[in-house]
Amino acid sequence: MNKKVDGKYRSKFADLGFFITEIELKSDSTFHYKSSGDLQHTELEGNYKVLNNILYLRFDKQNGEIEKDVVKITGNDTIVDFEKLNNSYNYKLKKENEIDYNLKYKISKNKLQVYNIETGKLVRKGKKYTNRRKYILFGPKNYMKKSYLKKITE
Repeated sequence: MNKKVDGKYRSKFADLGFFITEIELKSDSTFHYKSSGDLQHTELEGNYKVLNNILYLRFDKQNGEIEKDVVKITGNDTIVDFEKLNNSYNYKLKKENEIDYNLKYKISKNKLQVYNIETGKLVRKGKKYTNRRKYILFGPKNYMKKSYLKKITE
């Protein structure tokens, strides 16, 4: 079943007008996760498992762990690699069906639908922002649209 999900997936549109998520699932059950937008950029690696059309992602680096080479002390100077320091996240480790995971997605027809981190419910729609108003002169500049990650490569 892992062969079916291998490939690269990307957000259908920018969540909240800023954030794009990209996941590359490899055939050896590892993945590369990238989320970027609005002065934030996170890249993480890990392992994935598929059970009953649910994709479970477990990151190698857990929340709060800081990479060894973020802070270097040379003589009287302290050098901080802010790119690595900012590459942190708030996805807590959870457990379901005896599988430890940080994020989970529902697999359906070359799409990944995300589950809400706090509630655990499937997110069906997200806010999409546009420059056009709902009506010609007034109305909101955002609307709810189906939200998922679409497969872009095999």
